[in-house]
Amino acid sequence: MANFDQASHSSAFRTSDDDASLFRTLCNRELASRILRIKRNDPKVKSLLLTSAYGWNESTWRRLGCILRQNTSVEELILSGSNLDVSGLCVGLQHNRCIRKLVFGRIDLQDSEQMNNLVPFLTSNPSLKEVSLYTCKIGPADINILSNALMNRSEDTLEKLDLSNNHFGDIDLDKLFLVLNRNKKMTRLDLSRTGFGLRGCTLLAKLLENQESSLERLSLSGNSINDESAIILAESLTKNTKLKRLYLDGNDGVTKGWLAILQLVCNCSSINDVMKSNHTLHSVGMQFANDMKKVEHVLGVDDANLLYASLDLNESEDNMWVVRRKILWSHARGNFNLGDSSIATGAMTRILAWIGNDSNETNANLIQYNNPPLPEAEIDAVRLDSVYRILRSSTILLNGNDNAPNNDLEARQNRK
Repeated sequence: MANFDQASHSSAFRTSDDDASLFRTLCNRELASRILRIKRNDPKVKSLLLTSAYGWNESTWRRLGCILRQNTSVEELILSGSNLDVSGLCVGLQHNRCIRKLVFGRIDLQDSEQMNNLVPFLTSNPSLKEVSLYTCKIGPADINILSNALMNRSEDTLEKLDLSNNHFGDIDLDKLFLVLNRNKKMTRLDLSRTGFGLRGCTLLAKLLENQESSLERLSLSGNSINDESAIILAESLTKNTKLKRLYLDGNDGVTKGWLAILQLVCNCSSINDVMKSNHTLHSVGMQFANDMKKVEHVLGVDDANLLYASLDLNESEDNMWVVRRKILWSHARGNFNLGDSSIATGAMTRILAWIGNDSNETNANLIQYNNPPLPEAEIDAVRLDSVYRILRSSTILLNGNDNAPNNDLEARQNRK
């Protein structure tokens, strides 16, 4: 490392003509011009994208590292290509303090020395917000090096970590999740196609249960997640109000686990269970036709419709409206009877009006969650049955006697 740093330091005295000659020989005109502007610290140049470096040697990479070392304006560094050897670059990069987004794609980092060269930058850069190391052949040893680097950061600035397409398997990730549990700003984590399984999900559950976690988007596509893993994830999200997207597509081991996901977002067992459901999660990544058929095969058409409708509904920021719709859906399905609940007469008459009024599309959708929508005649039958069950069970409404406890549905939602 010392020899690299000395070489990088000596290259700082190269003239602009030397650099112009070097990069114009190896790069297209636009890229060479951008690198020279970065050398001049042009504040208008905020990013550098490099997808090929044919003919670049170690000395060239060190020179680019030296230029980035002195720059204070570039915020994004994106390098992608199987022929890129970034060891020399990292020597100068370790002194950079302005880069906020680092993307290495299809760069071979399976040699621990390569990852170790990146450590000083990951540890010392106070501006870093996004790190993406996708398809970099990262293995278990490299994960430990990365975890230690992130653990030693003095600034809690990291918001996104992407380790997708590195098949390190369902290994011990204690150090990595220790870092993630300490991090208060991480909103996006991508562990797609890494071999992630039951062991990883057990650790991940602790992160999802952490009320201080800011994670909003979690990608676990194409892994080794089975029903047990899916149930663990679902249980960890019962009180989570941050995670909005959980990508589980490509996990063929999940079958009965979809029932746990349905009960997570709309538990129809009772009014209280509906209210305690998760009203934040609005995607599980199963959006393509083949994926939806898999869910439908496990849950049946009606429950699959309810799952997707509940996820879509959760996109609303009006929590009371979301809860109300899920309760009405559950009643219309026959999971429970609102007429048997201790809801004040005033609230019950409003509920009957919501269900019985088909004057506009909005009212019709209060009990409609099916895709494609049920035919008009069928939804009318559902509406009449829903009203009838309430009237048959509610002696208060039939007798006009309002001695029921003042336990209004909206008040119960406000106390949730």
